[in-house]
Amino acid sequence: MTPFMQRVAEVVGVPDEPLDLDTLAPMPVTRISQKIATSTGADRHVAIRSLAEQLVCEANAIFVSGHRGDDTLDLYDETHPSELAFNVTHRGRAVRVSTVFADGMAYGRLVGDGFASELPQELDSADALPDLLIRLIVESDHAHQRTA
Repeated sequence: MTPFMQRVAEVVGVPDEPLDLDTLAPMPVTRISQKIATSTGADRHVAIRSLAEQLVCEANAIFVSGHRGDDTLDLYDETHPSELAFNVTHRGRAVRVSTVFADGMAYGRLVGDGFASELPQELDSADALPDLLIRLIVESDHAHQRTA
Protein backbone atom coordinates (compact mmCIF):
# COMPACT_ATOMS: atom_id res chain seq x y z
CA MET A 1 0.00 0.00 0.00
CA THR A 2 1.09 3.54 -0.71
CA PRO A 3 1.47 6.06 2.14
CA PHE A 4 -1.78 7.73 1.01
CA MET A 5 -3.63 4.40 1.03
CA GLN A 6 -2.38 3.80 4.56
CA ARG A 7 -3.73 7.21 5.62
CA VAL A 8 -7.13 6.43 4.08
CA ALA A 9 -7.21 3.03 5.78
CA GLU A 10 -6.43 4.69 9.10
CA VAL A 11 -9.16 7.29 8.61
CA VAL A 12 -11.90 4.86 7.57
CA GLY A 13 -10.95 2.48 10.37
CA VAL A 14 -11.41 5.08 13.11
CA PRO A 15 -14.55 4.39 15.17
CA ASP A 16 -17.26 7.03 15.52
CA GLU A 17 -15.83 9.06 18.37
CA PRO A 18 -14.55 12.60 18.69
CA LEU A 19 -11.54 12.99 16.44
CA ASP A 20 -8.59 15.31 16.70
CA LEU A 21 -9.21 16.60 13.21
CA ASP A 22 -5.98 18.60 12.96
CA THR A 23 -3.87 15.54 13.75
CA LEU A 24 -5.81 13.04 11.67
CA ALA A 25 -6.52 15.32 8.72
CA PRO A 26 -4.52 18.55 8.79
CA MET A 27 -5.74 21.44 6.68
CA PRO A 28 -3.99 21.43 3.31
CA VAL A 29 -1.46 24.17 2.81
CA THR A 30 -2.97 26.96 0.73
CA ARG A 31 -1.90 30.40 -0.35
CA ILE A 32 -3.52 33.47 -1.81
CA SER A 33 -4.07 32.84 -5.52
CA GLN A 34 -1.21 34.16 -7.60
CA LYS A 35 -1.34 35.22 -11.23
CA ILE A 36 1.15 33.21 -13.28
CA ALA A 37 1.85 32.62 -16.95
CA THR A 38 -0.93 30.81 -18.80
CA SER A 39 1.30 27.89 -19.80
CA THR A 40 2.59 27.48 -16.24
CA GLY A 41 -0.96 27.57 -14.90
CA ALA A 42 -2.15 24.95 -17.39
CA ASP A 43 0.83 22.67 -16.60
CA ARG A 44 0.22 23.05 -12.87
CA HIS A 45 -3.47 22.26 -13.22
CA VAL A 46 -2.82 19.14 -15.30
CA ALA A 47 -0.24 17.90 -12.77
CA ILE A 48 -2.59 18.41 -9.81
CA ARG A 49 -5.52 16.87 -11.71
CA SER A 50 -3.44 13.82 -12.64
CA LEU A 51 -2.37 13.32 -9.04
CA ALA A 52 -5.99 13.73 -7.92
CA GLU A 53 -7.05 10.89 -10.21
CA GLN A 54 -4.32 8.63 -8.82
CA LEU A 55 -5.22 9.44 -5.20
CA VAL A 56 -8.96 8.98 -5.80
CA CYS A 57 -8.24 5.53 -7.26
CA GLU A 58 -6.07 4.64 -4.27
CA ALA A 59 -8.72 5.80 -1.79
CA ASN A 60 -11.44 3.89 -3.63
CA ALA A 61 -9.33 0.73 -3.55
CA ILE A 62 -9.30 1.02 0.25
CA PHE A 63 -13.05 1.64 0.37
CA VAL A 64 -13.76 -1.40 -1.83
CA SER A 65 -11.35 -3.66 0.09
CA GLY A 66 -13.11 -2.62 3.30
CA HIS A 67 -16.48 -3.57 1.79
CA ARG A 68 -17.49 0.08 1.52
CA GLY A 69 -17.71 0.02 -2.28
CA ASP A 70 -20.71 2.34 -2.34
CA ASP A 71 -18.81 4.86 -0.21
CA THR A 72 -16.28 6.20 -2.70
CA LEU A 73 -14.65 9.39 -3.82
CA ASP A 74 -15.81 10.62 -7.19
CA LEU A 75 -13.87 12.90 -9.50
CA TYR A 76 -15.33 14.84 -12.36
CA ASP A 77 -13.97 17.49 -14.68
CA GLU A 78 -15.43 20.75 -15.82
CA THR A 79 -14.23 22.62 -18.87
CA HIS A 80 -15.20 26.17 -19.65
CA PRO A 81 -13.84 28.58 -22.27
CA SER A 82 -11.53 30.27 -19.76
CA GLU A 83 -11.29 27.72 -16.95
CA LEU A 84 -10.18 24.17 -16.22
CA ALA A 85 -11.65 22.61 -13.10
CA PHE A 86 -12.19 19.33 -11.32
CA ASN A 87 -14.32 18.37 -8.36
CA VAL A 88 -13.82 15.58 -5.88
CA THR A 89 -16.94 14.54 -4.01
CA HIS A 90 -17.64 12.24 -1.08
CA ARG A 91 -21.02 11.70 0.57
CA GLY A 92 -22.48 14.86 -0.93
CA ARG A 93 -19.53 17.01 0.07
CA ALA A 94 -17.14 18.45 -2.52
CA VAL A 95 -13.99 20.40 -3.14
CA ARG A 96 -13.35 22.18 -6.41
CA VAL A 97 -9.89 22.94 -7.78
CA SER A 98 -9.74 25.21 -10.81
CA THR A 99 -7.44 27.30 -12.92
CA VAL A 100 -8.90 30.42 -14.49
CA PHE A 101 -7.33 32.02 -17.57
CA ALA A 102 -7.78 35.76 -18.15
CA ASP A 103 -5.75 38.55 -19.75
CA GLY A 104 -2.87 36.23 -20.64
CA MET A 105 -2.50 35.03 -17.04
CA ALA A 106 -3.72 32.08 -14.99
CA TYR A 107 -4.63 31.73 -11.36
CA GLY A 108 -5.79 28.83 -9.21
CA ARG A 109 -8.92 28.63 -7.09
CA LEU A 110 -9.89 26.26 -4.30
CA VAL A 111 -13.54 26.18 -3.25
CA GLY A 112 -15.08 24.11 -0.47
CA ASP A 113 -16.09 24.14 3.16
CA GLY A 114 -13.29 25.33 5.39
CA PHE A 115 -11.66 27.45 2.71
CA ALA A 116 -13.60 30.67 3.17
CA SER A 117 -11.42 33.70 2.61
CA GLU A 118 -11.84 37.25 1.45
CA LEU A 119 -9.15 36.57 -1.15
CA PRO A 120 -9.17 33.60 -3.56
CA GLN A 121 -7.08 30.68 -2.30
CA GLU A 122 -5.26 27.90 -4.15
CA LEU A 123 -3.34 24.81 -3.10
CA ASP A 124 0.24 25.71 -2.29
CA SER A 125 1.45 22.77 -4.36
CA ALA A 126 0.46 19.28 -5.45
CA ASP A 127 1.91 18.08 -2.12
CA ALA A 128 -1.15 19.61 -0.39
CA LEU A 129 -3.60 17.44 -2.36
CA PRO A 130 -3.42 14.32 -0.13
CA ASP A 131 -4.29 16.43 2.93
CA LEU A 132 -7.18 18.00 1.01
CA LEU A 133 -8.65 14.59 0.12
CA ILE A 134 -8.16 13.15 3.61
CA ARG A 135 -9.87 16.23 5.04
CA LEU A 136 -12.77 15.72 2.62
CA ILE A 137 -13.18 12.10 3.74
CA VAL A 138 -13.00 12.90 7.45
CA GLU A 139 -15.38 15.84 7.30
CA SER A 140 -17.91 14.15 5.02
CA ASP A 141 -20.31 13.48 7.89
CA HIS A 142 -20.59 17.16 8.81
CA ALA A 143 -22.93 19.77 7.38
CA HIS A 144 -21.85 20.80 3.90
CA GLN A 145 -22.38 23.28 1.12
CA ARG A 146 -22.26 22.94 -2.64
CA THR A 147 -19.07 24.09 -4.35
CA ALA A 148 -20.24 24.54 -7.91
